[in-house]
Amino acid sequence: MDCSSLSLPHRAVVMSSTFCSSGTGVSTVGAWNHQNELATKYSRSNVDCSSPAFSSSCGISSLKFHSGFRDLSIASSRSRQRRMKGRGNGWNRNSLKGGGIVCTAAGVDRAVAADEFVGWLKEQEFPDQVVSIKMFEKEGLGCVATRALKAGEIALTVPENFCVTAYDVNNHPVVSAPAKGRGDLIGLTLWLMYERAQGQASLWYPFLKLFPEATNSPLLWPSAERDEQLRGSPVLAEVKERIAALEEVYEELSSTFFDKEPRTFPAEGFSLTAFKNAFTVILSRASYLPSADIFALVPYGDCFNHKGDCEAFLDFSTEDEAVVLKVDRDYRVGDQVFVTYGLDRPNSDLLISYGFVDPSNPNDYLTIEVELLEADRLKVLKQQILQQAGFDSPQTFPLFPDRFPTQLLTYMRLSRVSDVGLFAKIVFDQDVMIDQANEYEILMLLMGECRVALQEYTGSSDEESRIANDKKASIREKLAAQLRLSEKKILINSMSALRNRLAPIRGIPVKGGGLKDPNSDLLEMFDMAEQIASAPSKFLNNIFKK
Repeated sequence: MDCSSLSLPHRAVVMSSTFCSSGTGVSTVGAWNHQNELATKYSRSNVDCSSPAFSSSCGISSLKFHSGFRDLSIASSRSRQRRMKGRGNGWNRNSLKGGGIVCTAAGVDRAVAADEFVGWLKEQEFPDQVVSIKMFEKEGLGCVATRALKAGEIALTVPENFCVTAYDVNNHPVVSAPAKGRGDLIGLTLWLMYERAQGQASLWYPFLKLFPEATNSPLLWPSAERDEQLRGSPVLAEVKERIAALEEVYEELSSTFFDKEPRTFPAEGFSLTAFKNAFTVILSRASYLPSADIFALVPYGDCFNHKGDCEAFLDFSTEDEAVVLKVDRDYRVGDQVFVTYGLDRPNSDLLISYGFVDPSNPNDYLTIEVELLEADRLKVLKQQILQQAGFDSPQTFPLFPDRFPTQLLTYMRLSRVSDVGLFAKIVFDQDVMIDQANEYEILMLLMGECRVALQEYTGSSDEESRIANDKKASIREKLAAQLRLSEKKILINSMSALRNRLAPIRGIPVKGGGLKDPNSDLLEMFDMAEQIASAPSKFLNNIFKK
């Protein structure tokens, strides 16, 4: 199987709907950029509205909801070796000094381990840095400025021979064979499993001591707890898919290597649990270096904490032959220095890849996938229009808590047009309504999709907030509540935006001086359906109040 599909770093949430509204604090994003650039592309032309996100099939086009998790396609290791080699002779034990600190990752004092790690780096002649590692009460390990820093200044320089990359994995005497052709993340996972199995004998031990045994990623949650905590969220299907893929890879490795060579791959260190644990650690600790097109474990560099509005990131400098970090803002002495773990990463991605949720994530989004209907007699002509504008069928769009792409609305308007004469009104770079009937139909369908999506969740937003702030709740309960809350926010804001956009369309003057809804019969049926759907929860709420 193609293990590069396990490169969990980012997926997109798929929801079926399309809407746009301007009036509820939501703005429209414009052009788009697939996968990693998905959110960025549309951020240049957005509709100001209350957020978006839903999925399903409405009779016009196919719509689906997904989490914002994105896949990173990994180039072959061979092509990267010329750009960044890593340790090079990393498997010559004489290349590292010392390393015999007896301690296990589980239960270790991370502050003490950090001090020992820094001391170990100095023994390896690691260059002095203008940041230092510090233990924070909430974030854990982080980095602070040891002197004032200006935006654009290099705050960290890690020579490439201190990094662990696919080059090191490919030249490893033990894990190179099972890692062959399996992608960077799987290769680094096998490297970590091997080094962990060596215990204190590993020359990388001071570095590995800083790693957790595993993360809080839902990839590791017990199935019953996972299904319960992620119920209603599109992340649940994504997690199940990734777990199945991981287990398939492990079965292949086990039958081909682990079971056949138990002395080389001891059961305790190469079990399925050990494999999954190591994989989540690599997901959270490995940095993607775009200039080298490679994932790397970067000592010291992996101690920086993420901040949603930060644009600074680790990257490889061919000039310095090192991984460097240029800060994106000024810092004073003692300030914590932040990085981004990836621009435009939604909370679903952060949870799966890193095991945390950012309640104030400015880049959170769900994605919606739209598609022309096969039965549409004008489908061929519509596809030509889409292709000329750079779109496909199906097509994925991001939906944010405060905005969504104008192109999403245009796409949906086109999907509902039945008169060829109206094709001339299709404009993808502007928010242009075709006619009221077309607009009304689209917005009403989207409103319905939002309601359906919200009903998939159990509990109200107030209940989610209570769990997220409950000191007695487990970390998984809190994380799941934060995720559900952020996804509900997108849906609720979207519905608010839709209502604002529908307001001027719903009413038309009548002789009596009032306003009559041109689609009053449809609206009455729509509102009745909403009341019926919410009746069970209202009944139960009334029971508990007595």
